[in-house]
Amino acid sequence: MNPSKGKQMQSIQAVSLVSEADAIRAFLDEKKRKRLQSNRESAKRSRVKKQRKLEDLALEKGWLLKDIEEIEKKLEHSEREWHALESENHVLMRTEKLRLAQYLNSLHLLMKNLGISYNKPERTPAEPMFNPWHVPIPSQNFGPVLASAGILRL
Repeated sequence: MNPSKGKQMQSIQAVSLVSEADAIRAFLDEKKRKRLQSNRESAKRSRVKKQRKLEDLALEKGWLLKDIEEIEKKLEHSEREWHALESENHVLMRTEKLRLAQYLNSLHLLMKNLGISYNKPERTPAEPMFNPWHVPIPSQNFGPVLASAGILRL
């Protein structure tokens, strides 16, 4: 074997190894470049998706704030109506209690004029209205009160 041929073979092999290494490096560089490009595209898609999600959330926030405003208006309206009805009910209850107390007094007067005896309670029925914390409690258990429909007409 010729020494120059051996050196040539070694140099061809060395060049071959270098070119193989360059090819591998080029292949790996290409893979890395593709991976980086893929990562960039993925990051871009992610940013676009995030932006879309933020826009959707902003729209939803607007709708929810509008709903809250409408619900608060309805609540205020309902509270005003409730207070008005409560006031009206209070006036009606007082009026009805006074009317019933007057009716009861007129029945007592009628019974007195007819000579019918009755046991007048110590307190008048209208009195608990003026002192609601001091409601009389009967000391005995009374049975049911019986009356026919035609006797007492309001």
